[in-house]
Amino acid sequence: MARSFQQSLLAAAVAVVVGGSALAQDTPLREAVNLLRLNKTDEAVSKLREILTADPSNTEALQLYQSVSQDEWYLLMTTKGEIQQIAQSILARAKVETKQRSRDEAAIAELVATATAKDSDYGARQAAINKLIADHGEFAVPALVEKLGNPDDAEGQIQAIYTLSQLRSAAVLPLIEALKSSSELVVQNAAAALHQIGDDRAAPSMAHLTDDSRAGVSAIARKFVAKHNVAGNAVDLMLAQAGNYLKGEIPIGGFSQVVWQLKDDKLVPTDVPALLYPSELAKSVAATAVRIAPASLPARSMLAQANLGQANLIESSLAKGDESLRALEPVAAELKIAAMATGLDSLRAALDTAVRQGLPAVASGAIEVLGGVETVDTIGQSSLLAALNSSDKRIKYAAAEALVRASGGARVPQQEQVVAVLADAVAEESVRTIQVIAPSLDSASAVQAASSVRSLAIDASADAVDGMRSLLVNPNVDVVVINEILPDRLPEDVIGNMKKDSRLASARIVIVAKDVDAAKARFGEGVGVVQAPLTGETLVAAVNTALDGVASPANERAEGYATKASNALLSIAEQKSSIEGALSNLAKQLNRGDAVAVPAARALGLAGGAGELGSLVPVLAGGGSVELKTAAATAIGNILSRLDACPDDVATALMALLSSDAEVSLRTAAAVALGKGKVAPAKRAELELMLRRVAGSAATEG
Repeated sequence: MARSFQQSLLAAAVAVVVGGSALAQDTPLREAVNLLRLNKTDEAVSKLREILTADPSNTEALQLYQSVSQDEWYLLMTTKGEIQQIAQSILARAKVETKQRSRDEAAIAELVATATAKDSDYGARQAAINKLIADHGEFAVPALVEKLGNPDDAEGQIQAIYTLSQLRSAAVLPLIEALKSSSELVVQNAAAALHQIGDDRAAPSMAHLTDDSRAGVSAIARKFVAKHNVAGNAVDLMLAQAGNYLKGEIPIGGFSQVVWQLKDDKLVPTDVPALLYPSELAKSVAATAVRIAPASLPARSMLAQANLGQANLIESSLAKGDESLRALEPVAAELKIAAMATGLDSLRAALDTAVRQGLPAVASGAIEVLGGVETVDTIGQSSLLAALNSSDKRIKYAAAEALVRASGGARVPQQEQVVAVLADAVAEESVRTIQVIAPSLDSASAVQAASSVRSLAIDASADAVDGMRSLLVNPNVDVVVINEILPDRLPEDVIGNMKKDSRLASARIVIVAKDVDAAKARFGEGVGVVQAPLTGETLVAAVNTALDGVASPANERAEGYATKASNALLSIAEQKSSIEGALSNLAKQLNRGDAVAVPAARALGLAGGAGELGSLVPVLAGGGSVELKTAAATAIGNILSRLDACPDDVATALMALLSSDAEVSLRTAAAVALGKGKVAPAKRAELELMLRRVAGSAATEG
C-alpha cells in the first residue's frame, strides 16, 4: 500500500533524527512487529512490554531501532495506544546514542570551505554538507557564520545559507545568537538562514527584527513572521518561550551539550550539564527580553525566575547527592545575586508567578531572597503575604518565616496568620513530598484531599511528559504515584527516566491500577500498586505503605521547616509580640534536636505562662543537652517573674538541679530562675539551707 507524503515524511524524519540503517536482526522488536502484522495485537503489546521491563540502555535501544525497516517502524509509530507509546519510548532512548558531534575546528573549516567554495561541484559540496550534518552539527555554525559576514565572497554567503538550512534545527540556537552581531551582513544572512529553516524557536527574535532600521534585515524578518503567522510583540513572545524553557519544555531534537554566546562577534559554545540546559535557555531568552525592554517588569521578573530556578536546581540536586554539579555550588549564590539585581518589584512578581503556575522551586528561591531584601517599611506590600495562602505547605512555611526575618519579628504583617502557619511548621516531623502523575479527572479530588494531611506535600501532573519535567526540576520526591493509563506515554517511560536519575534513587513508585494483580505482574517487585480510582484516603495509605521502614530525607526536610519556624517564633516573642497561637505546638517540640528545641524553649519563656511550665520542668531532669536544659531553666525563670507565686513542684525541680553536680552554667540558670520566682517562705528557707557554704579550708586534726 502506498504511503502518503505525510507518512513518508514521518518515517524519513525518524531516520534523520536517529541515524543509521536497518539491520536484519532477530530482536524482540522484530518479533513484536511480526505479531502486529498478523493482527495479534495483544501478543505484540506483551512483547513490547517485555522490552520496556528489561529497561534497555540507549545503545540497546538504537540496536532495536536498527533491527527493523523504516516501513516497520512507521507501523509501530502510527498504531495508536500503547504500541505507539512504547515505540516513542524506544525512539527517545535511541536518539541519545547517536554519534557525538565533533568540535574539530580544523575538520569543520575544511568541510565548510568545500561546501561553500565557488568551484566545488555539486557532489563534492553535498558530500561535505552531509559530513557536517553527521559529524559536527551545531559546531559547524560558527565557521558558516564567518562566511555569512564575508562581503568579498557573495557565492560563499549563498552556499553558507544553503548549508545552514540543511543543518536545520541544529543551527537554530547559534543562529539566533548571531542575530546580535554588530555586522549588518551577518544579521541579514543569519535571518535569511533562519527563514529557510523555519523553526518556531526563532519567532520571538524575528518578530523583534521586523521593526529593525536595516531594510534588508526587517524585510526578511517580516517574511518569516507572515509565513509562520507569528502574532504578538517580541518581548511577550520571548517571555512565553523563556517560561516554557523554565518548565523543561524543549522540542524534540532540541537538547544540546552547549549554549551559545556571541563574544566579540564570535560564536562561543559553553558546556552545560543536561540537567541545567532548559533553565540556561530560559536565562538566555529572558536576558534578551530585558536587553530589548529594560523597563519591562515581566521581562525582569522572568530573568529573576530563571536565575532563582536554576540556583534551586543546583542546590536541590547537590542535596540529593548529585556530585556532578559540585563545581557549580558557588554559582548558585551568584545566580541569586543576579536575581536580586533585577529589583524588588521583579522578585515579588517572580514569586506571584511561581505560586500561580505551581513552580515550587522558583517560589522557594524567590521567598528566600525576598526574606533578605524586604524591610519593615516594605514588607506590608510584599507578595510574601499572598504566598501565605498557598495550598503548598513548602511555600506557605517559607513565606511565614521570610516575613518574620524581613521584619525582624517586629510589626509582622498579618501576624496572627503568620503565627498560625509557623505553629504548623514547627510541629512538622516528617514532610513527605509526593509527585502524582495522572489525568486530572482521575486524581484532582484525591490530591486535594491528601494535600490537607499533615506531613504531605503533593505536586500533580496530568500527563507523563509534564510529570517527568517536574521530576527533573524538583528531585526532592519521596514517592511518585503514576496512573497506569496516561494520555501521552507509558508508566514505564517515567520509571525508566527515574532509574537514570541518581537523585531519584531513593524515591518509591506506586502504580494506580484497575486490576491490581495484573499491575503487580506487569511492573514487578519494588513497585507498589493501589486500587483505582484514587481517593485521598487510598493515596495517603499508599504513600505510608511505600515508605514503611524506608529511610528517607523526609525527617531531615521537616527538621528544616521546624528549625526555621522555631527561630521565627522566637524572633516574634523577643519583640514582645503575641505568639499565643503557637505556644501549644512549641511546648511539644522540647524533645527534639537542639536546633528546634532550644529556640522553642526560649520562646516559651518569653511568651508563655503557667500552662507552659508543665512542659519546661521535665526538661531539667531529661536526657537533653546542657544547652537545652539551660534554655529551659532560663525560660522557667522568665515565666516565674510574671506569676504571683512559684508552684512548689517547680521550686523543687529547680532546687534538685541546684543540688546536683550539673555544670555551673546550668545551675546558675536554675538559681537565677529561683531568684525571679516568688517562692514560698518555707521553700526559700530550705533553699538557703541547702546552698549554705563555708568559704574556708577544712580543719586539720591536731
